[in-house]
Order: sequence, then C-alpha cells, then structure tokens
Amino acid sequence: MNNKKRFIPGLIINVLITCLLIALGNCTGDGEDLSEFTFNGTTMGTTYHVTIARQAIDSGERSAIATSVDSALLDFNRILSTYEEQSEISRFNRNESTHPIHASEELLKVVRAGQYFCETSGGAFDITVMPIVNFYGFGFEPGENRFPTIDEIDSWLRLTGCDKLTVGDSVLIKADPKISIDLSAIAKGDGADHIANFLTQRGHKNIFVEIGGEIVTRGLNKNGKPWRIGIDRPTLGGAPGADLQHIIQLTNKAIASSGDYRNYREVEGKRISHTMDPRTGSPIAHNLASVSVIANTCLLADGMATTVMVLGLEEGLQWLEDVADAEGLLITRESDGTFKEYMTSGFQEYIFD
Repeated sequence: MNNKKRFIPGLIINVLITCLLIALGNCTGDGEDLSEFTFNGTTMGTTYHVTIARQAIDSGERSAIATSVDSALLDFNRILSTYEEQSEISRFNRNESTHPIHASEELLKVVRAGQYFCETSGGAFDITVMPIVNFYGFGFEPGENRFPTIDEIDSWLRLTGCDKLTVGDSVLIKADPKISIDLSAIAKGDGADHIANFLTQRGHKNIFVEIGGEIVTRGLNKNGKPWRIGIDRPTLGGAPGADLQHIIQLTNKAIASSGDYRNYREVEGKRISHTMDPRTGSPIAHNLASVSVIANTCLLADGMATTVMVLGLEEGLQWLEDVADAEGLLITRESDGTFKEYMTSGFQEYIFD
C-alpha cells in the first residue's frame, strides 16, 4: 500500500457489488454443507445476505443466528431509518428546535462521520441534503416530475451545509429548526459493520455480510481463501452480476460502491442520478458512472464512495488517493458508450481476475 497523507478518525444505491453465488463458491443456499451457512432477508428498503464459513452449525443454531441478526437489524433501523416514522433520526428531523437534542452514540457516530466527509471534501458530501433528495424523489417522499426553480434551490442551500449542524458529546444542535438529515449514503455501510461486529462478538470468525451491495468480510471463505466479490460494469439496465468489470478478493476489509446506473429517474425527458451535489442543489452531471472503495470499515467505504461520486473523476481520484487505508476503482462512461477505469495506486493488489 502507498503512503497516504489524510487519516480518517476511527469513529468514523444501488447494488453495485455482486456476490458470485456459484462460480466463486462463496455463497450457497441452506444446503447440507455444514461448513457454510448462508441466510438473507430485507432491511433498510433493500436486501441483506450473510454467510458464516468454516464452522459447523446445526439447524437449530442456524435458526437462532438468523433470528438474532434480523432482530439486530430491526434495532438498527429504529435509530437510522428515515422510513421509520418513530426512528431516532425521524424524530430528530421532526424536532423543530435549535436547542440541543439528545442523541444516541450510534447516531452520533454516523453523523460525525458524515460531518468529517463534508469538511474534508468541501461540502461534496453533506448529510443535510434531505430537502434536495426528497424533491427529486430519492428520499421518503414521491418527488416532483419537474426541475426546481432557482428560488427553490436557493431555499434548500440555505438549509444545507456542514455548519448547519453541531455535534456535541451527547447532543445534536440544528442551526435552523427546519434542518433535516439524511444518512442513507452511509447507513447501509454502517449496518453491514454493525452485523459483522455482532457476529464476531458471538464467536464467528469467517463472515461475509452484504447489505444493499455494501460488503464487510472477516476471515476466509469455506475453501480457506479470501472472499471473492464481483464488481459490476455500470451498464444501464444491466442485471447484477451479468457483466463484471473485475473480481476482487478481500479479507478483513469492506467494500462499498456508488453509481448512476441503477437508482435513477427521468424528469422532463432527462435521466437524473440519485446522487446529489449538495454544493449546487442538483443531481451530479459528469461522466463518472461508478466508484468502488475498499476500506477498513464499510461506514468509511460507503461515505468515501459517495463523496468521490460527487467530486467527479479528477478531483475524486486525488481526494481518495490522499486518504489513508483506502483504495478505489473509478469507472467513467464515455460519449461513445464505452467505459474507462481509473484506480488508486493500491487497488490493483485486490484484483483476482
């Protein structure tokens, strides 16, 4: 790995990464192979998949593990899901006060991460972007089928920015009562970390956790090899896993992706990405089609992938290159429909194919 300058504090979509079910032998159904146990479910408006390998687990224990993970994800949603009316984040967003609002350590951890990305990227990542996301229909509201007026954009920009939110030891403080936050760009990554830690604390050493395409790996797969993961080529309308850019192998690392080709809408005949540029109040409009980031935690990988996606190719690649313990693959969509890829200096070592 190369020497990098900026270290991210330890506190600190779309399904773009596909687990290769058969060809790479990492994921199976609940077959009779006791050396591997895979189960799945739904959470955060998407799906999750968990594999525990190199450990004999009987049918009764399997059921208990799956139930406990489901329960842990429900608890997690009660903190960070904007789709849950009574979640902690939803209650915070409804609280129209500039007085300190008590917040749990889990919520504070993710907000601190978001604020760090915001400050180091010049506002390219911003968790106060909720009004813009909702207007375009990528939040919990249906959205408009038109582009906003200049006055509407100006009104959003008055309510967005790192300086609009203060993080205390146990509180959050809004600069304006109407401030609302959206953690969807990092919540899935944090959720994957949460479940990987949950299982590790219960003695499981070889784990693969995926939530909505964001992945955490611990240990090795059932064959005693690093976990192998496919990164999709960002083909519009392509099925996950149908067209791979690369296969990578990971152990004790996380990977997350952001892109423009699965989660998008058409407005007034124009395709718009779900990724918003908080600095302009508009969807991104450059040719960077996808970003995949490898980091020590999925919270970090998730936030960095979104940040680079907003910054664009040149600025984003340099920003990521300067981050310690992180590597990335950036893919652009060219005017002739072809793709070009760009990597940070240490990404190549993870490529298997």
